[in-house]
Amino acid sequence: MGRGVAEMHRWLAGLLGPVMLVWFLSGLVMLRVPFPSLTESEWFASAGVLDPESCCPSLERIIDAVDRSQGIESLRIILSGGRPVVVAQYLDGSLGSAWIDTLEPLAPFPEASAQRAAQAIAPGRAILSIELIEDDVWTVHQRFNAHRPLWKVSVSGEREPVHYFSGTTGELVQDTTVHERRWNLVGSVPHWWYVPWLRRQWALWDRLLWWVGGAATLMMVAGTILLVRILIRQTGGQSVAGGRTLHRMLGLAGGASALAWMVSGWLSMDHGRIFSDGRIPALDRERAMGGRLTARDVESHKAEWTKAVSAGMAKELRVSKLAGSVYAIARESADRQFMVSLAGAGESGYRVFPESLVRVAVGAMLGSVDGVTVRTITTEMRRQESVRSQVDPVPVMQVKHDGRDARCIDVDARTGAMLEQQDSSRRLYHRLFDSLHRWDVPWLVGHDELRLFLMGLWCLLGVGLTLSGAWCRVRRRARVEGP
Repeated sequence: MGRGVAEMHRWLAGLLGPVMLVWFLSGLVMLRVPFPSLTESEWFASAGVLDPESCCPSLERIIDAVDRSQGIESLRIILSGGRPVVVAQYLDGSLGSAWIDTLEPLAPFPEASAQRAAQAIAPGRAILSIELIEDDVWTVHQRFNAHRPLWKVSVSGEREPVHYFSGTTGELVQDTTVHERRWNLVGSVPHWWYVPWLRRQWALWDRLLWWVGGAATLMMVAGTILLVRILIRQTGGQSVAGGRTLHRMLGLAGGASALAWMVSGWLSMDHGRIFSDGRIPALDRERAMGGRLTARDVESHKAEWTKAVSAGMAKELRVSKLAGSVYAIARESADRQFMVSLAGAGESGYRVFPESLVRVAVGAMLGSVDGVTVRTITTEMRRQESVRSQVDPVPVMQVKHDGRDARCIDVDARTGAMLEQQDSSRRLYHRLFDSLHRWDVPWLVGHDELRLFLMGLWCLLGVGLTLSGAWCRVRRRARVEGP
């Protein structure tokens, strides 16, 4: 038994040692430089202010222009290339768009409009290049699928910025700087295997990383078993010379953390295999809305629509429906907005959706409001894809349903969007991944610099563990082959 475990550990280490070394080294970089991501605050900083006189004719006509069989989940009105555009989010996750002034389809977004959009973001700077692409290493993630093809625009400047504009909606969807690109080429890209030809084949990439991560976890488990057996059997004065001593010392110092990272990193590729994935089906979201958004929902509400359009210096007008009540949300920034009720019994003047309305909406999704409670939390830092994320804090309503089908539904308090549902399986996944991979435990979360320092130290121990294991393998092979 022990010999078989040792052989498996050595064989897997020889095969996966270089992969683990890359994971530890790239993880060290990711602690300080996250993958490029356009935050909501950055989007609002780049967006133009809507003109109430020209941006917003009859809302009924706007909805009719973009309505499809998939069903509208929400609408957004924004400026793209200096012209107002309506963007429809459909229940199946796809997007549709039209120019407001003509109500003709926007896609594909014209090159001249993409140039104007880039010049509006960086006035006075020269456009160095512009090209229409399907993806590159910074936009290969599936969250950009609804926006493809993308206009990639390189602009002059010390930071060498590159902006990406949606070919579907014309809005800015990604930006990078030379600092982010250089560090992520030795950070997130090798860590997540973000090679475009592989990453764009999501199913292949997903299966490959799942099995490689599983094998690396098995190797770490085998190493842990061997270390425990040696510690139990070792008597006073007995030691192992050379590289094995260092390897085992590093295993004692950082083996538990390395094992935790391997297990949780493997779980990050679960995607519903073992734990539930947290996604909310389109039919459930439609129930929470009280039915898909249609022109009938807003007819005879011109005065309320005009009030929403004229509220402040809006950069985005959003139309959302929750529990049968339709709201127009005039958004000036990520944390400043004004809500106007367009239909139903809702009231105006809110900055976020009322908890009572969210409770009714989620109750409709679950089949009953009995046992449904709501609490609003404001996250100090929502982490996505790295321990130091650029994602803005978001006020979230956590709607909890007690009983046999105990679930927790997270709702964006500003827009009414259903973010995630957590059953017992999903909650367990979050506890395991967040605590083991990100070290998101109560005390350390309040001391981020200390947490990052300790994680960096343990990354270095992982590097040492990997290199010392490689040295053990080299010495063993030399002894076997002899002079």
